[in-house]
Amino acid sequence: MVKLKCKHCKYEYAITEAEIIEDGILHKYCFLCGGEIEILNLNEIIKKDLYKRAEEYITKWTAEFGLEGCIELVERNKNQACYRIYKEILEKRGFKIK
Repeated sequence: MVKLKCKHCKYEYAITEAEIIEDGILHKYCFLCGGEIEILNLNEIIKKDLYKRAEEYITKWTAEFGLEGCIELVERNKNQACYRIYKEILEKRGFKIK
């Protein structure tokens, strides 16, 4: 769920991600006062998306390169900003990352 709030009248409501994709323009301005709408849980949505993509990539890399190749690829890119996410996912799957 995406939580939205009017910056002017403070009206809050929640919609699904599918609704935003279908009718995003309708949720740009408040239904009541016409004020601009802000997303309250944007950090949560971005974090969820990053973890979902990382899971997909790890699954893809494991299928293409094997488990050792996937771990090597992640370790080779330690200087990347999202390294922490990949390391966390691999450790949850039971693999030790240096």
